Amino acid sequence: MSAGPGPKLVIAGAGSGKTRVVTYRVAYLIAQGVDPSNILMVTFTNKAAREMLSRVEALVGPEARRVWGGTFHAVGNRVLRGHAHLLGYRPNYTILDEEDQRDFIRLCITDEGIPVKEVRFPSPGLVRDVLSFSRNTGTPVPEVLERYHPYFLEWAEVLERIEERYRERKLSANAMDYDDLLSNWLRLLREFPQVLELYGRKFEHILVDEYQDTNLLQAEIVELLASKNGRNIMVVGDDAQSIYAFRGARYENILRFPERNPGTEVFKLEITYRSTPQILDLTNASISKNRNQFHKTLRPTRPDGPKPFLVPVEDVYEEARFVAGRVLELRDEGVPLNRIGVLYRAHSHSMVLQGELARRGIPYEVRSGLRFFEQAHVKDVLAYLRVVHNPYDEVAWRRVLLMIPGIGNVRAARIWERIRGSSDPLEELEGAGDFLPSYVLPSWRRFVEDLTALRKARSPGESVEIVLNSDYRDYLRTAYDDPESRLEDLYQLAVLARQYGSLEEFLTQLVLLGELYGGELRPDLYDRERLVLSSVHQAKGLEWWAVFVLRMAEGAFPSPMALREDEGEEEERRVFYVATTRAQQELYLLYPITDYTPSGSAVLMGPSRFIGELDEDLYQVVSSEMAG
Repeated sequence: MSAGPGPKLVIAGAGSGKTRVVTYRVAYLIAQGVDPSNILMVTFTNKAAREMLSRVEALVGPEARRVWGGTFHAVGNRVLRGHAHLLGYRPNYTILDEEDQRDFIRLCITDEGIPVKEVRFPSPGLVRDVLSFSRNTGTPVPEVLERYHPYFLEWAEVLERIEERYRERKLSANAMDYDDLLSNWLRLLREFPQVLELYGRKFEHILVDEYQDTNLLQAEIVELLASKNGRNIMVVGDDAQSIYAFRGARYENILRFPERNPGTEVFKLEITYRSTPQILDLTNASISKNRNQFHKTLRPTRPDGPKPFLVPVEDVYEEARFVAGRVLELRDEGVPLNRIGVLYRAHSHSMVLQGELARRGIPYEVRSGLRFFEQAHVKDVLAYLRVVHNPYDEVAWRRVLLMIPGIGNVRAARIWERIRGSSDPLEELEGAGDFLPSYVLPSWRRFVEDLTALRKARSPGESVEIVLNSDYRDYLRTAYDDPESRLEDLYQLAVLARQYGSLEEFLTQLVLLGELYGGELRPDLYDRERLVLSSVHQAKGLEWWAVFVLRMAEGAFPSPMALREDEGEEEERRVFYVATTRAQQELYLLYPITDYTPSGSAVLMGPSRFIGELDEDLYQVVSSEMAG
């Protein structure tokens, strides 16, 4: 905090008081006579920026308000308002939100003449995500498609043209999107030496929080600015918590910082105020397996607690029963529900648990997205099942009909009018599409065949599998921004459906469980506190008295998709490290011995490699029967 000038790298372990270091450093600089307006402090969220600046103000007074503090995008916008004219923009440019961006890209797709009703073309949201990832990582569009969306690789050249149209439309409209706030800021510094000189000299000291999460553009911006101020830059973060490569974060930014900034002083914060010695023994042992890192050993201030619990369970259903039962026991022991976190590698891993919690009336909140049965793609699949179960369900019919290429509201209404008066609407479907244009007929015939197959399905799980093997898969990929994770959700929907003997029971129970339309919670738990369900990525920076980590089985954690990436295993081990360091007192690692395919076939699972590489004396194996 009181170190001299020059580049500084602070490696701040989980729970080590990182925010205090940044705020005290700013306060120290002001106390030493540095003008607050000559200090730049960038963070990743507005909340973090406000918190840090309020803490500095508490230390040094109102002068702290003159610090240039905020997110990368906010500071970039502030700079661009004064210099955007150099790039052809007027100072009153508009900033596009995500919906605006999708609308602009939709116009560009139309400009390209893509017949989206006749071909499978990526959604405007997915196009936006691909172009954004490309810009923030410097990865060519074809390579992004090949790595993450290979089924759209044929459209690579078209997306590159759309990218150029999108850029031209934004400039013509005097508008920038979020990525422009970074890329145009960097352009100013690269292409206009006077701008770099102005801000490089102005910012006598630069501080960056969560440096492990910076992307290529962000790191280049702050290091370019620092090249003009004697490299008075302090970056703070934890390389062991770098887990956002899928968003464009670049691990090398923090790992190679000393190489790019000669003379860097490296400080390590290894005392943690969060976890027990037993939890830290496990986390330290796990992360030590990574080759590329700044080695550190977290040291506790808390007293001893129980060793982490390794809980083998028969299958995902027993996993859910164990967590729900142990959660209720913890609450009886005096631990509030909101001091308990359930973490998972993928949002879909919480589906069966959500059903179990609803059955038991345990209130919960999902921080990794919507509750499962509130999600559009889950409602899509359930609509298929509903029209087979009740062929007079107009709402469900309209939903499934509108998913067929070439069928809009008018044609869907005509089809419904044709079949609604029939004694068997499903039988009437065969001739209900006579008026459809020729380009729609192939999709229509496949749709009719799929519904015929659904009528013959022997179980709810098989019904979901039929939908997943239909044209719906293609619809999912073109209609939604993150199709692969949504497909995984639907595989888990099939696993959930396996618990039920009939389609009627399955659909009825979903409603009665309160997952679709609201339901009853236990009176003793209602509205006072809620169990937290979160992906590990959403849980970063948070902590709970007790933490449950689901699906610690090979094939689920680490993520098979992430393992396809270079250095993927090391990043996944960092994800595990983040999960385990959220726990203060009790840590439960669960792995199902058996998993199921959507069709119901059993698959034997082994514990995650991250468990297998640990010494057995670091945890205690307990039976799933320890909780009711």
